[in-house]
Amino acid sequence: MLLFSDRIVTDRQLPADRLLFLDGLRALAALWVMLGHLRLFPLGWTAWEGWAAAPLNALMYMHYGVDVFLVLSGFCLALPLVRGDGTYRGGLKGFFAARAARILPPYFATLALILLVNTFVPIVRWARHDLGLTGDMPWQVLWTNLLLMQDIYPQYNNVNGPFWSVATEWHLYAVFPLLIWVWRRHGVAALLAAGTVAAVALTALSDAFPRIPVIDASVPQPPYYVVLLVQGIAAAALAFSPRFESVRAMLRKGAWLAALLLVVAIGAAFHAYPIVDVPSVLRHNAMFRWFDPLAGALTAALLVGLAGVAPTQPLRRLLESSALVKVGGFSYSLYLIHIPLLTALYGATLLLVEEPLTRFLLLLAAGVPVCLIGAWMFSRVFERRFGPRARPAHPAAQVQQVRAGEPVPSGPSSRPG
Repeated sequence: MLLFSDRIVTDRQLPADRLLFLDGLRALAALWVMLGHLRLFPLGWTAWEGWAAAPLNALMYMHYGVDVFLVLSGFCLALPLVRGDGTYRGGLKGFFAARAARILPPYFATLALILLVNTFVPIVRWARHDLGLTGDMPWQVLWTNLLLMQDIYPQYNNVNGPFWSVATEWHLYAVFPLLIWVWRRHGVAALLAAGTVAAVALTALSDAFPRIPVIDASVPQPPYYVVLLVQGIAAAALAFSPRFESVRAMLRKGAWLAALLLVVAIGAAFHAYPIVDVPSVLRHNAMFRWFDPLAGALTAALLVGLAGVAPTQPLRRLLESSALVKVGGFSYSLYLIHIPLLTALYGATLLLVEEPLTRFLLLLAAGVPVCLIGAWMFSRVFERRFGPRARPAHPAAQVQQVRAGEPVPSGPSSRPG
């Protein structure tokens, strides 16, 4: 079997700037999220039966796309640090300025466009559920979205469901330097332990105080997501830090074994808590605190393993295909605008056909090209013009620094509404 064979290569055999499989993974996660939401419009949360049941039902688990992206974020942000001397080029001020330039312009552009449309056509009239905006939008919704507080005030995340993950990742950037300090000072084991302790403590606090008195806020949601960021940082360290040079081959082979075991564990968990209808969605979502770290661990293991696979091998070639790399390049824009576009298109299908599966096929045929082309055009205007272009601290991370840390989750709209 290739993944456990001696075709695993060393760092010296890998072109330093060829980690395009990260864009491939990012594209697959983004497409999973987009297609999952596309499925929900005509088919809802009811499991399908028939010739296309397996792929159609798999789309209902698109929430786990956010796990993939958050681990990728930690991996990409840490990559130039673990391959260099562990210091930030431009200092912490430069780090946060680069993150703001990367994340905020496309986000605020999307927010402005949605609010503009809502002025003329209240989104509640054409959304698939009544959690959208209204003609008389509450002021709390406006300031929550303007200040990226949707993870602290999830009750006001009514503009665009997936926006919550932008707020989550934005706030996780604040603890990223501390996590890097733990890794530099105490190593990967201490980093993983610190992330686990923080996740457990925040989750316990969230359970004890679902709403913080007086300010009516929540502990940043999901409270355990810090462990996913930690998993990405740890994966970057294990895959590329000089500290592990002597045991690199063993770590990479072990990563594939860990990935296999995690696939079995996740499969068993999903079998025990399948999504087949709305009540089952609630049962499944209640297990996110356990399932999300498993999905994050699987992603981290795959990143460590893929870093040791030669670019000429089939798996790397698939993930680094031009189509996937292209989509990965504008996946953040795809995440931001796909729900408004699908919502408008679904409104059109309601006027044309009545049968749910036919609606799905019609939305699939129209929605995929519209979302991909629209996201590409949006990224050309709001991402590339304002995004950071500075070279990273280490040339080996050049490709990743341009698009590091892109959030693409499914958001509250992936839950029944």
